[in-house]
Amino acid sequence: MDSTFRAFRNLVQLCIARDADFLLVAGDVYDSSDRSVRAQLRFRDGLAELAEHGISSFVVHGNHDPLDGWANTIKFPPQVTIFGAEPRWATATSGGQPVARIQGVSYPTQEVRDNLAARIGVPEESGLFTIGLLHCNLGLNPNHPNYAPCSIGDLERAGIDYWALGHIHKREIVRPAGPTVVYPGNIQARDIGEAGPRGCYVVDVDDSGRTALQFAPLDVVRWEQAEVAIDDVESLDDLIRAVRVRLTGLRDGSEGRSLVCRLSLIGRGPVHEELTRDDSLDDLTAHLRDDFMPDEPWVWLDRLEDRTLPDLNVESRAREQDFLGLLLSRVSAELGDGPRLSEIAQNLNSELKASRDRDVAVQLTEDDVRRLLDRARWLLAERLDSSAH
Repeated sequence: MDSTFRAFRNLVQLCIARDADFLLVAGDVYDSSDRSVRAQLRFRDGLAELAEHGISSFVVHGNHDPLDGWANTIKFPPQVTIFGAEPRWATATSGGQPVARIQGVSYPTQEVRDNLAARIGVPEESGLFTIGLLHCNLGLNPNHPNYAPCSIGDLERAGIDYWALGHIHKREIVRPAGPTVVYPGNIQARDIGEAGPRGCYVVDVDDSGRTALQFAPLDVVRWEQAEVAIDDVESLDDLIRAVRVRLTGLRDGSEGRSLVCRLSLIGRGPVHEELTRDDSLDDLTAHLRDDFMPDEPWVWLDRLEDRTLPDLNVESRAREQDFLGLLLSRVSAELGDGPRLSEIAQNLNSELKASRDRDVAVQLTEDDVRRLLDRARWLLAERLDSSAH
């Protein structure tokens, strides 16, 4: 929680340092599972500090922070515009002069299935740069709940110059112009699924309406995923040294931030068998954590994942005419059968959708199925071939 507060503090300081005209917030200020008054007050106080520096803020609410989840008695300064459940226009100023027209709409409750983009009105002839502020699922992204679904065509039809979007935590410039469409992502990662730098976009608009976007990292703790190959590793001591080198390199590239890392051990070699023994990975993880936690910036090894393979030639083993050879040969044939992989993916997705009571089901692709089958092939070889032990 403190890292999130500090990241928001970094955002406020960035706005002041850049002498921003205004700040756009596209929803999910807090998570509905932790809608603390403390978080809401911190948010209000940060926007109030911006107001003291002449910087206005424009805010919509999304599925994690809908209007019915906010404390109604918390008062915001007049320089803060919080859009309601119906779209409306507001004007942003700089030095007392209007510089942009902004239209936004908030979620009244957590689940909004309507196409809110279709309700955004065409801008009036003001001569000002226009902005749409929206929390939505653009293009039916299957990895996020399908709230306020819309298409790029919906955004084009609105006739707005710039769309500031929320809901998708991964930053993306969906379209650089005509109109500009941007997901800035979140300002602080919360789990390994949000690896890499997190922050905001600083947007400059010239007199002709052209936009220039610059990403500004704001995160305090960064999450990273990486791999360490065991192919040239002869012993556990060598593996520990290789992991230390990888973690040190990640820390050196983190721009002074502390890190939470998850490492996957890959490849095949003599240490594979030792990694499969009970508690080996847990013991290695604990040992490596002791090396990095006392330092600043610190590194926390979240997990070591064993994706290594036994030190054998599975292709050669598949050519042998025994039970294991025939089984491996059959799996190898499936790996090269595109239509069959597609059929397996569809069947698995149907089973997953039926078995999970959630908005978003895991969507396996042909490549996912290929990786699963390849992993199964190696597990069969390792478990059933006595020469692998």
